[in-house]
Amino acid sequence: MPQGFNTTAVQTYGDGLRRTRSHSLPIDRSVTYEAASADEHRRLFWDKETTFYQRFGHPTTAAAGAKVAQLEGAESGLVFGSGMGAIATSLLTVLRGGDHVVAHIGIFDQTKKFLEGPLVGLGVTVTFVDARDAAAVEGALRPETRLLYVDSPSNPLLHVIDIGTLADVARPRKIDLFVDSTFASPFLQQPLALGATLALHSATKFLGGHADVMCGAVAGGAALIDRIRAMQILVGTILDPQGAWLLLRGIKTLGLRVERQSASALGIARYLTRNTAVAEVRYPWLEGGAEEQLARRQMRGGGGVVTFRLAGGRAAAAAFLDRLRLIAIATSLGGVESVAELPYDLDFEPDASSTEEADRQRGFVRLSVGLEELDDLLGDLSQALA
Repeated sequence: MPQGFNTTAVQTYGDGLRRTRSHSLPIDRSVTYEAASADEHRRLFWDKETTFYQRFGHPTTAAAGAKVAQLEGAESGLVFGSGMGAIATSLLTVLRGGDHVVAHIGIFDQTKKFLEGPLVGLGVTVTFVDARDAAAVEGALRPETRLLYVDSPSNPLLHVIDIGTLADVARPRKIDLFVDSTFASPFLQQPLALGATLALHSATKFLGGHADVMCGAVAGGAALIDRIRAMQILVGTILDPQGAWLLLRGIKTLGLRVERQSASALGIARYLTRNTAVAEVRYPWLEGGAEEQLARRQMRGGGGVVTFRLAGGRAAAAAFLDRLRLIAIATSLGGVESVAELPYDLDFEPDASSTEEADRQRGFVRLSVGLEELDDLLGDLSQALA
């Protein structure tokens, strides 16, 4: 019988069986497992059992991967020691020397560095385009194009990409479409249902949700996940069982958290548009935004991140952060506590042709909205902006 997202998220097993067993999935700490015989040991290896050796698979991490797959409506899922572990392993799986990638200009900066660095060194070529323009994507394709790669919403400017339209571009050409859906989480957006080949997450963020575990996740077709798993075994980008258990614990409240975070973030975005110190507000569901209608069709909420630019540039943005009292200055996002950062002080390079334009971009603040009361968050923002 079909069931709702939160029902799926909270269930430990979801198999409908009634029997005596742990209500909370136990953490299996073992790295290696005994076999009853030499033949059984051989079978454990060749059948890819999770009770052979931890790098080859593990009961707790397998359960976490299966849960992510359930939430994404995927055949299979896999978890990693970090979001970049998930991204790098997946890219190494599908790309070979001579292949071409078309990627959105606004993808995560370290994903961009991986594409431009190690992969280019292996003979892969990359073209960056504004993937919000499907014609630009189509115009960048070559006979050797093997992958379209986008983040939606993107980090930090929250570009929303029309995943279904890009899937229509990729599918007839047998090109994979990878979507980093970290900022949406499976609660707000399911890229596979929109036609993507693979959904990727920095599960450290909304999936884990408590800023206490670093992990990544992918979900997709069983054949592709099997290939990614084989690469994971080779490069060792595995997740520790304790981390997998923390991820499973966080997922139980994913829908409730993101629903609340999205509602508060929309309220904050609306407030910021009325403040004269703020020159620009970016939020997928903000009324009148350039991509609002697409975001409302593609996502069930705007997400928990608001990005806004202060009129006074980098100096004003830094002064604003220094005046915050409730909201912490910290990186990452998606946790239960609100944090803010200046993204163009950190990973991201301004896309600017002048010093003035660079300073304008350095006035952006990325705010990850937590579970605090909205009035308390608005009060802190108000006193800091004043």
